[in-house]
Parts: sequence; structure tokens; C-alpha cells
Amino acid sequence: MTARESIRTTLLNLRRQCSQGEQVRLPARTLTTWVEAGVHLLLACVLAGAAILGDHAPLAVALVGAAGSGLNGGAALVGAAVGYLSLLDFSSALRYLSAAILTYAVAFAFYDLKPIHRAWTMPVIAALFTGFTGFLVESQVGWRPGRGVHLVLEVAITALCAWCFRAALAPMGLDKADRLNAPARQGGVLVLAACVLIALLSLPAWGSVAPARLLAVPALLAAARQGGPAAGIVVGAVLGLASDLTGPGVPLRCGLYASCGLMAGLTRGRDRWAAVLSGWTVTALTVLWLYDLPQSQGLLWEGLIGSSLLFLIPAPALRRLGVWLAPELSGPSDLRARDMAKQKLQAAAQAFHTLGDSLHTAFRPPENDNDVASVFDRTAHRVCRTCSLRNRCWHQDYTGTFNALNDATAPMVERGRAEKQDFPRHFADRCIRFPDFVTTVNEELTALFYRRQYNARIRESRAAVCRQYTQLSQLLDATAAEMSSELTPDPFFDRLVRRRVAELGLDVRTAVFRDKRGLLRLQAEGPAASELSRPSRLTDLGQLLNAPLRVELAGDGSISLLQQEPLMAVAGVAARKKSGETVSGDAGTYFKRPDGTVYLLLCDGMGTGPEANRESSRAVRLLESFLMAGVEPCHALTTLSSALALQGEETGGFTTVDLLQVDLFLGECKLFKLGAAPTYVRKDGSIQRFLGASLPAGLAEGTASAIDQFTFQLEPGDCVLMVSDGICTAEDDDWVQERLRAFCEGSPKDLARDLVTDAPQTPSDDRTALVIRLEHRKP
Repeated sequence: MTARESIRTTLLNLRRQCSQGEQVRLPARTLTTWVEAGVHLLLACVLAGAAILGDHAPLAVALVGAAGSGLNGGAALVGAAVGYLSLLDFSSALRYLSAAILTYAVAFAFYDLKPIHRAWTMPVIAALFTGFTGFLVESQVGWRPGRGVHLVLEVAITALCAWCFRAALAPMGLDKADRLNAPARQGGVLVLAACVLIALLSLPAWGSVAPARLLAVPALLAAARQGGPAAGIVVGAVLGLASDLTGPGVPLRCGLYASCGLMAGLTRGRDRWAAVLSGWTVTALTVLWLYDLPQSQGLLWEGLIGSSLLFLIPAPALRRLGVWLAPELSGPSDLRARDMAKQKLQAAAQAFHTLGDSLHTAFRPPENDNDVASVFDRTAHRVCRTCSLRNRCWHQDYTGTFNALNDATAPMVERGRAEKQDFPRHFADRCIRFPDFVTTVNEELTALFYRRQYNARIRESRAAVCRQYTQLSQLLDATAAEMSSELTPDPFFDRLVRRRVAELGLDVRTAVFRDKRGLLRLQAEGPAASELSRPSRLTDLGQLLNAPLRVELAGDGSISLLQQEPLMAVAGVAARKKSGETVSGDAGTYFKRPDGTVYLLLCDGMGTGPEANRESSRAVRLLESFLMAGVEPCHALTTLSSALALQGEETGGFTTVDLLQVDLFLGECKLFKLGAAPTYVRKDGSIQRFLGASLPAGLAEGTASAIDQFTFQLEPGDCVLMVSDGICTAEDDDWVQERLRAFCEGSPKDLARDLVTDAPQTPSDDRTALVIRLEHRKP
């Protein structure tokens, strides 16, 4: 019914254009539909003359079953009628034409039922009607020996060929369900080519040379040159078997064509001369070996002439013919190497995690006398050991000495040094070396404080080392997880790209994947991989994959293409140093990663001047290198914070960090803050302020929980503003919010420059502003 309405609509449009004197125009889709119908009609007419198993000709019925109930099915039925009535005797033509009419009638009548559209439904129906009409004919004329077996084989061949024809003639614009049949399409093409060869072999021959075989040989060589030795063997065996089935005698051509395909496949990537010479060589050797057989002369001329015809085919047509015939024997790239790398990364991550745990348990506080009582013990050892009153103070009157020292401990520790008045009068008067005793106590107390500070730093350093190993373990684990989940092969688009690259004649190996966001990624390796980066090639591949592409990474003999982002970020930065300083202590930047992620980064070093500039610049460089390498922001920030904490043991210092991550595919944003000033986001005219409570990097713990994290969504037209604390604080930022709210169509750099130059208060610190606005990417 759909085909009838389509035809009626087309005819009415043509009639209207002709009656009004307009130029007749046919839509491209309409023209394609009629061309497909013409192909089905011609194929059915040719296949009607293909005789198998003696006098059986069910291939046109199989094509009618494969074509369905639409315009293609009707065209196939008309072609089958013309072919059967022209090429067969009347009784045989009536039999197969009846089967074809009944097959099309069932498809037409039950078009609306879902089971009729399944892959095997119509092939089975065509086979059943072929068997039914054959059973009636054989019952009338009487069953002869072997006819029952032939009828069963005919039914099976009809079903198989109908299924293969359906796969081979399926249109390129397939929906998601039809894509499941794509792997069988190349096999269906081979079966269809073999059936057409069988039909053409019934044409008159020039002596022992059949014109159809002269066409089969160059087709075989083209497929072998395109697909390699394996494809050559498969195509040669199929075409040779089809040729052998049509005639009596020894089946020679199956082995001959397979050998030609093998030899021609070894010439893949070379000039066509190599394939022609391989065809000549194999044919000559076969004829010399089988010279006494009557078919040898025909084999010789068919091989020599057929191989020579390869020179007459234009290069583009030759590549298309090879791609059309060569079966897809190789799927997406083998992922075993990536799985091995993943396992190694996971093992390394577990090793570093175990090392961190073992160090954490092995690091114990130093065996050091950190108790205040050790101060008096050490003093007594130095001063009282040689004193004449040692036995009286530390043995006879031990309790009094102990109480006197215990009374002096609290004020001494609170003050940080001992004074004479801290000790009881009776103890000070009795001690004959009291000034030396107090002096030594102060020396030992100072040493105690140094030991405590040293031990604290040792514990912090050891904890930072353990955290570093743990972070490294987490980073390796995350990398291993990305290797298994980031890229998923897309077999359908992978075949399309391989076919297109083969048609272009490029020596490139390709693979198409989808990452964890569902975005297409095309990877290519080979001498001609750089050809894919040309704008025309990118446009062509983008149309083929229904997604615009851009170059992600390009190397020597390899290239990676990624689906183009629908969004773009326009950024601007401005900075002004503090008055009297030579450089600014702030450092900011923005950059884009190849995977379509944009980062804005602002760091403010402690203080001002060159030292603060070194701290902030070093933090920016480290974070940028981590992020460009694919490290997750949370891992990069924790590693930076631990590194700055270790560095601060010697130099002291810290750095605030403001980091924004923007996904240009989805507009998703993540904001990370370590002691930084507020960040402002403008959405639909309203301002949202994000203010964290974490400490700066170098002071905060090197853990993910110590980082302030915020998530929000941006749309085209939304803006994000980052500022250092020299522009404003959280208490006096109303003027900043008003400027951002009033910012509409100007350049983000203009807004950043205005903020650093027009601050209402007198600047007392370095000032830096970064502005980013999201926009639609222009085609």
C-alpha cells in the first residue's frame, strides 16, 4: 500500500508540472527508488534463466521473496515473469511464475504484520511455495528417480538465496534494527554474484570460452587486490563453485579461481600489473598440469583474457568493485593488547597501594625523649653528676627534689624558658650550682622544642609520602578503568569507514569507537593516514558517520579523529601587579584538551613579588601538565597539594587554586577550589557565587575531601568569572556581580580588563580576572 501511494503521489506531481509548463524535477529520493526498482527488475529477469540441479530455476522466486511487498517487490515480480516466459518452456515458466505470484501476494496482503518483516519469514515463504508448486508438477508427471531429493535441495537453496539476496540488496540507509544484518551483507553479495554468474553462463559461448567467466576473472582479481589473500580465496572459491555447478565434467574452476585469488591477494597494495601477472601465472601452470583434459584450452583463454580485462577497468571503479565483492573478514582492532596493558596498570596500582599501606604501618614515631621530664634528666646528667650534693638531692631528699622540679614545669613550659623564681626557695638555696642548673635546663628545653618540631615534620612528611603512593595507585586504577570503559567498538560505522577508505585507495587501517560519553572516535594508522586530515576528507567522513569530525591527535603515520564539539568557549584574561612590584604574584591560564574539555586555572601565590610569582607559576605549570596528560582534576590537585606541603618544609609558602572544567559536548562544569576567592556564574541574568572553605594548596591535606568541589550546567550565553583576592573579597563583591550581570555581547577580555583596572578600592594586592563565555560552535 505504501508503494502504491508513493507511485500515485509521484505521478500526480509529474502531471501537475507538465500541465503547468514547469520544468520536470524529480527528488533525489524518488530517483533512487526508481533506480532500485529497475535493478530488481533486471536481476529477476536475469536470474530467471539460472538453471541449477539440471532444469530447476528458483532463483527469481527467491529474489521476489527477498524484495518484499513494495515497489521493489513488484518490479522483481515483473522481471521474473518476463524472464521465465522468455527463457523457460511454458510448463516450467508457469510453475515458477505461480510461486513468485503467490510469494508476492502473501507479502502484499500481510504487509502490516510484524512477523512478515523478520529476516527469515519471506525466504521461508518463497521456499514453501517453490516446493508446493514443484510437488504439484511432479505429482502430475509422475515421480522420477532422484526428483524428490532435487525438490528438497531446491527448497533449501531457495530459502538460503532469498535470505542472502535480502542482505545483499538492503539499502544503505538502515535503521538500528537493520544494522544487525550488516555483517551478512558481504556474504549475500557473494552469493548474488555467484547466482548472476550461473545465469550468465547459459548465454552462448565462443567455443570453449564463456563470456560470463571472462567477467568473473577480473572481478575476482579486484576483490583479491582489495581484501587480501583470505578474501581472494573466499571469492575465488564461491565464483569457481558457481561456474562448476553449471557444467559437466571435473570441477576445476573452484580450485583454479581460489588459487588465483590467493596469489592476487598477495599483491595487495601494489600495481594492478602484479595481480594480472599472478592470474596469468596460475592459469598457465594449471593448464600445463592438466593439459590432457578437454577443458584446458577454455581455461587458458579465460584466464589470460579475463586477467587482461583488469587493465580496462578505471581505478575508482576497480576499487569499488573490490570493496563490493571482498567479504569483511576482519572486525575492529584486537583489544587484547589493551587488556594486557590494563591488567599491568591494575597490578602496578595494587603494588603502590600495598607499598603505601606498609609504609604507613612501618613509620613509627622516633624513639625520642619528648617528655618534659627528660629536660631535668638530661640536666641532672650534665650538672649534678659531679656535684658533691648529688646523693642528698637525688637519693636522700628525692621527694623534695621531685616536687620542686614538678612545680617549676608548668610556668617553664608556658613561658618557653625557665627562670629562677620558677623553683622553690629551699631548692634554689640548697643547690650549689643553681645558675648552671637553670642555664642547662633552658638549653635542654630548647632542644626538646626542636625535637618536637622535627618529629612533627617527620610525621607530616611520612604521611605525605604515603598519600603520594596512594594517589599514584588511584591514578593508575583510574587509567586502567578508562582503558576498559572509555572506548567501545562500533562495528557498523567501522565497516562503513573501512569501505570508504578502501574506495579512496588509501593504505590505512581504521577503527571506529565510541567513548564513555557515546561520542565517535576514529583512529587510523598507515602511510596515508595524514590524508584523512584534509578538510574534504573530514567533511566526507563526517557525512558518512552523521557527525562532524575534527583532528584530535596526529602523529607520524597515525591520526585520531574525534566528533566535533557542538559548543565553543570564548575566554579572556587580564592581570595587574601590585604597585611597586616588578611582577604579579598571580598566575592564570586557560587551555583545551584534545578530548573537548576546556580548563580555566587561576593560582595566587603567598604574598606578592617574584617569590609569589614563582610559587603560582610553578603550580600552574604542574597542573596544566597533569590535566593535559589526562589526569583527573581531583587527583592532580591532591598531588599538587602534597608536593607543595613537602616543599614548604624548607621554604614555607602556599598557593590558592581555582580550577574550572567545562565539557564542550554537554556543557557540564566542575569547579575545584583550594583557598581561592569567590567564583561567579551568570545564568539567565542571575548571578550565582561559589565560595569554598578549604585551605590553600600546601596547607590543606593532600586528600580529595580537602578540596571544595561544585558541579553546575552551562548553556550557550552563560558566563563564568574567576578573580584573585586583590580584586574583591566575599564581603565587598557587589560591584563585581553588577559588572558581570551587565556584561552581554562584548569580549570577555574587555570585562576582565575592566575588573582589574576599575576596582573602587585602592589596590593592595595583585589583581587577576579570567572570564569565559559558552557559545554555539559555528558550522
